[in-house]
Amino acid sequence: MKLNKKFNLLLITSAIFLIASACSKPNHNKPTNKKTDNHIALISDVNGIKDNSLNQSAWDGLKDYGTKNDLSEGNKGYDYFVPKDPKDYQATIDEALDKNFSTIISVGYTLKPNIIKAAKNNPKKNFVVIDAHTPKLKNLAGISFKNQEGAYLAGVAAAYTTKSQIVGLVLGQNSKEMASFKAGFIQGVRTTNHKLHKHIKVVSQTVGNFSDANKAHDIAQEMYNKKADIIFQAAGKSGQGVFKAAQEINQARPVGQKVWVIGSDEDQSKLGDYLAKGGQPSNFTLTSVIKSADLAVEDIATQTASGKFPGGKTLKYGLKNKGISLVQGNLSYHTWIKVQKARQKIVDGKIKVDKD
Repeated sequence: MKLNKKFNLLLITSAIFLIASACSKPNHNKPTNKKTDNHIALISDVNGIKDNSLNQSAWDGLKDYGTKNDLSEGNKGYDYFVPKDPKDYQATIDEALDKNFSTIISVGYTLKPNIIKAAKNNPKKNFVVIDAHTPKLKNLAGISFKNQEGAYLAGVAAAYTTKSQIVGLVLGQNSKEMASFKAGFIQGVRTTNHKLHKHIKVVSQTVGNFSDANKAHDIAQEMYNKKADIIFQAAGKSGQGVFKAAQEINQARPVGQKVWVIGSDEDQSKLGDYLAKGGQPSNFTLTSVIKSADLAVEDIATQTASGKFPGGKTLKYGLKNKGISLVQGNLSYHTWIKVQKARQKIVDGKIKVDKD
């Protein structure tokens, strides 16, 4: 009897030991949510993150990424830096590096030389340039937009809408990126012009930078005075001067005699709100060519967090992958249908849009 009791006690003790061991044994099949260190800094150009353009779109994308991944705004998560002057670009990048951000995303090709230098000097950090092609460095990636595709659609929209048969184009400065806007817009106007048997003239001028709204205003004012009734602006913060010029003209006219602006980078519809002669609320933003920098930033941040930073590559965004789009805005239904048909032909490769 005593032997049986001892034996039973031994069995119970063994069972408890086995249960305890099983509970403490790690489950190798359990998924983990561990991510790589991914503190991200966004460096805008001198226009800052409220430019109603590319900087603002990029910051929106980073905020969305941070929110979805429970990152806090600040040094331990994500943040932005704004240089006061182009001469401060390198110092601003160094400031972000000193605060131990692991990925530095810069907005605009004007920052490209400084970012390349920083990438070479900091091989353990990741660097990104939005709106530019980059050299093949393992810790450097570029985000490039097919500006010409969106600009082509803007040209189609302008050609179907113009009454004066004169449309304008105001660009930020001379560069390959700006050249793609010009080439696409002119091609879109001319192709549509040929179909409609019209004689539409395109006038264009460059501001010289992306922050001189006063100069852009004067350029646009002159174009409108010379009978242009639509201006496509691709000039960053300078483009706000084009909207100002259009507002001044439209406020003195009945709502049916307005001039138009085509926006860029973001949906700039709200910049076209105004009161026409007689106090009637209206809007003069015909449409906007959108570059989805927000989508691109979120994409590259997600890849980086999973340990797949696309170093040495330039990621391209166009109509096909929804990196470029055109909003309907104030386009007529007829014009919108024509724009959508042109869009599909570009996606299908039936229309080849010029880059320069």
